[in-house]
Amino acid sequence: MTSRIRELFRKEMLLAARDRQTLLLLFVMPVALIFFLSLALKGVYVDKVIGQPVAVVIEQEAASAKSDRLAARIAASSMIRKVARPSGMDNDRLFETGEAQAVVWIPDGFEQGGRPVEIQFDPVLDAGYRIALKSFVAGVALEVVMDADPLETIAAAFVVEKTRPNRSFPSPLQQSVPGWTIFAMFFIAIPLSMGFLREKNDGTLQRLFTYPVAPALVAAGKVVPYYLINNAQFVLMLAVGVWIMPAILGLPFDLGEHAWHLVPITLVVAAAATGFGVLVAACARSPEQAATLAATLSVLAGVFGGIMVPHIVMPAFMKKLAMISPMYWAHQAYLDVLLRGASLADIFPKLIVLTVFAFICFYVAGRRVQWI
Repeated sequence: MTSRIRELFRKEMLLAARDRQTLLLLFVMPVALIFFLSLALKGVYVDKVIGQPVAVVIEQEAASAKSDRLAARIAASSMIRKVARPSGMDNDRLFETGEAQAVVWIPDGFEQGGRPVEIQFDPVLDAGYRIALKSFVAGVALEVVMDADPLETIAAAFVVEKTRPNRSFPSPLQQSVPGWTIFAMFFIAIPLSMGFLREKNDGTLQRLFTYPVAPALVAAGKVVPYYLINNAQFVLMLAVGVWIMPAILGLPFDLGEHAWHLVPITLVVAAAATGFGVLVAACARSPEQAATLAATLSVLAGVFGGIMVPHIVMPAFMKKLAMISPMYWAHQAYLDVLLRGASLADIFPKLIVLTVFAFICFYVAGRRVQWI
């Protein structure tokens, strides 16, 4: 029996290795999605989520002691990254190209109160950043005009911040790496189902059953290789997220306090994705129908499951609707580990949901599949 399983396993691995389109779909596609979508989120999602400094152009109408002091105090803030205005570029062009997100204009004689300091913001800058930057500039201007001590130092004696670490908003890589890897793992349904149906249609399965091979053994020989491929997908994508993407994009990727908890999640998610592929194979009637069904259902599951749009920014109705997608439970389990330092007890309910999903897929497929 061992030799039969080994030969069946070898056959499936050779078929997968020869299919270059499958390899591109399963391994190159998630890398491309992780890279380009993390890069796209860097300019919008990063500023809102993980507190990147705002790029600000600081300009003075005339040099004076207080004007220089105000410009220096603004530029010294950790929430600001001072940039120079490129030659011939007005404010609208600055914002359009992303060179800056705000322009601070310090007029001559502002300290007399006749001409206030002006701030122009990029219209798409998050409202919270606009309020914070405006309040900061107003406070610093008051310090300079009144020759007062820094207000932050005075306020520190009366106000102490007790904000908890971020446990809701993932960084772009924390969102993209597990999310798009899960998405690609569910695409295993395409080669799995198409391979099964092609072998059934061209008579390969019928020839297999002329030998003393049980259907359960044939099923194991076809399912186990793809299960292992799914696990290999996550390992490789995690390596890309940890070592390659931070170096290219300059974005952090924190694995959380208990990184080894990613192992049981991956094992269960791989089973759910493989079960989904087996179910598609059992329900479809042709390889073309299998490919269409697998791709369509995977995309819909990704849309609802918080892969394509972060779950945290969805409206309340969509957050509830997301629970119908197995990708939601998989992605949230990964985020629990990456963001929230979750214990095994914390992620166990999500693993149960995914296990039940996998069991239902295998059970229904077993009842529907026709080997001959």
